[in-house]
This record gives sequence, structure tokens and C-alpha cells, in this order.
Amino acid sequence: MTEIAQPTGRPRSGPGPFREGSAVYIPGRQESDDERVPPDEVCLSLHSLELANLGVRRALVHEQVETILEASDRRGHPYCMWLAILTLLYTGDLVSARARCRQLLMDPRWLGSPRHQALLALLRARVSLLAGDGVKSAALLGEVLARGLPPELTRPAVAWLVEAQVLAGCPDAAHGVLLAHELAGRLDPELPDVALVLAARGALHMATGNCKQALEDFTACGRVLTAQGVTNPAVVPWRSRAAFAALATGRNDLALALAADELTAARKWGAARGIGIALHAVAVAGRDDSSPALLEEAVELLDLAHARGELIHALHDLAVLQKERGEPAVARSRLEAAAEVARESRNGLWPARLGLVLERRDLPDLTGQELRISELARAGYSNRQIAETLFLAVRTVEFHLSSVYRKLGVSGRRELISVLGSPSP
Repeated sequence: MTEIAQPTGRPRSGPGPFREGSAVYIPGRQESDDERVPPDEVCLSLHSLELANLGVRRALVHEQVETILEASDRRGHPYCMWLAILTLLYTGDLVSARARCRQLLMDPRWLGSPRHQALLALLRARVSLLAGDGVKSAALLGEVLARGLPPELTRPAVAWLVEAQVLAGCPDAAHGVLLAHELAGRLDPELPDVALVLAARGALHMATGNCKQALEDFTACGRVLTAQGVTNPAVVPWRSRAAFAALATGRNDLALALAADELTAARKWGAARGIGIALHAVAVAGRDDSSPALLEEAVELLDLAHARGELIHALHDLAVLQKERGEPAVARSRLEAAAEVARESRNGLWPARLGLVLERRDLPDLTGQELRISELARAGYSNRQIAETLFLAVRTVEFHLSSVYRKLGVSGRRELISVLGSPSP
């Protein structure tokens, strides 16, 4: 169970001119800056970030951030660039954020400074993660953490590394990172960037089938962000993630309420990625005649936003709905599209599941948990090893394996392999 208390901070009241000393949530907040940065530059960056946290005036935020990034004299200030590119990512402009990172890679002022290089590596990793390339993101983050980071940057780096490793299909490595940094257990709600850690832990729990714990971590993340005045799902789409966890634990009404709230906030902000993620959650939570159309729109928006990780998930769920509606050919085309996106982005989380559905169309439907357990079983894992890998009780593994055997009409692991095929190398 997530042991985290109700945060004591209070959100700021509505948007307005930035006031020095006002509370603005900043990932990797730096309390002091070694290099003197002109106050007007920091204030403009912080004002943009404040509006982004509140989820209002995206066009103005984008304009202000681009003004900061266009000024060559400001590009030498690492903290100013950190704030500006993080905010640019909240607007959903991944293409511009990637281009700005490449620009800094060529800037002599960023080549010889370890501090500059660390910030730039984190920004590049974040861009890659949001674009669905967990492998590249994990490589960048692992390298920069190995070299050492200031304390204020370590937790964002760890949180993003956990998410990247989940996306790359390496949940064991992700869990090891949390353990190594003592972030797998009880967390202090006042800990800097604890919301990012909780979101990453929730993603890991979802990937390993521990949906109840995922729901607790996502909702705890939401409490922290709300206390810090962050309502924009572009910062962390915790409501949609919590909605999927709630559905997996049978709490359908909660799932629909969370998804609907996030869709309202996402539309207020207006970024394609956030709206697409929320539409996906609403479609799956609502599960009615409007769901296919909502998922179609979600797929279009996620594709437009280059959000390939979320796009794969949405394509899969759209295929499931289309199959249920008696459209197997259309469903298969969606699955093939999802598999192609997974290959292109080197996604390690979805290929096995997509491949099984594509190759074994006549198999009975297995739940997500049953599928994960059966994949490990055919790979030679013992029940205890499966339990440790997925953070489950051995009895839970035994229960789900029995259900798999019954659905597939097999009597044990040897026959399971003959039906499902040998695991991929």
C-alpha cells in the first residue's frame, strides 16, 4: 500500500503576472544558480511555467517560450533553458523541443560544462520518452545518473528512467532503480519531485499487473500535484493513468469520473497529446456506442503529437472494440499498425502482446494479467519467479495460470508452449 500523507501545501489562486517568490512547481527546482541569470529572463520563464501548471493560455505560453529560446544571449544560461524547454514540452511541441536540444548540442557554451551537459541530457531523455523511445531515453538517463547529478536533479532523472525502462520492456531494471535510490517504499509527500516518482511507480505497477498499487500511486501523485497548484495533465496525466488502473480493479465509476475530469482539463489546455490520452481513457471507461469514434479521434491526436507509446495502447484498444463489433479485418489492421509503431519506436512493452493477438486469432481472450503470466511461464519462469517479477503472491500466479490452462484447454506448461509457441529470443 502507498504510504503517503496528504500534502500540506496549498495551490496558488488564479493566473496573473508572475510575482517573485510565488510558488511554481518546477521539476528539478534549483534553489540557487551559480551563474547570475538576468531576473527578467527567469521571471518570463517562470511566468510561462506557472501558466502551464495551471493549464491556461497555451498560445501565450508557447509564444513566450519561443521568445526566450530565440535569444542567443539567453541560450548560455542553463537554468533559463531548462525552464523554457520543459515548458515547451508541456505545450506538446516535441518537434521544436527536439530541435532546440540539437541547437544546444552545437553551442560551445554547452560543450565544456558538466552542469550544462547534465541538464541537456535530461531534456533530450525527456523528449525521447514523450515520443515513445524508451530505449534511447533509458540510455541517456542511465549514463547521466552514473556520472552523478546534483540532488535536485536526481529524483526527476530516476523517475523518468523508471518510466523509460517500463516502456522499453524492462520492469525488473526499473524496480531495481527504485530500490537503489530508496524510492520503492514509503514516500514523504513534501519530498521534491515526489509526484514524478509516484507517477513512475504507478506505470511500473501497471506494467507488472499490480493495478491496485498503481491506482494508489497515481492518486497520491494527483494529491501532491493538486496541492502544488498543478491542474494541467500535460505535466503528468495522472487521472487517465489512474482511470485505467481503476478499471483493472473493477472501479468503473471512479475510472469514468477521473477520465472525464482529465478530458475537461486537457481540452482547456488544448495540447493534442493530452486530449488524445484523455479521450482514450474516456472511451475505454465509458464503453458505449460513442467509444469507437472517441478512440479514432484519440489515435489521430496521438499520432499528430508523436506520442507513440500512448498511440500503441490506443490502437490496441480500438482494435479490441472493433473486433467486438464484428469487424475483424479492421481490427487486425489496427493491430498491425500498432505493431509497426512499436517496432519503429523500439517499444518493449507491447510487441509480445500484439504479436500474440496477431498470430493466434483463434485463441480465447486472456486478460492482461493472464497474458503476462502465461508469457513468463512459457519462457521457463517458475511460479515463484513469476510472482517476484510481477510483484504478486504465488497463490495469485497459480490462480491465473489455472485460468489460462482452462481457457486454452491444456494441462500444463509443456502444452502451453505448444499452443502459444516458444517465447521470442
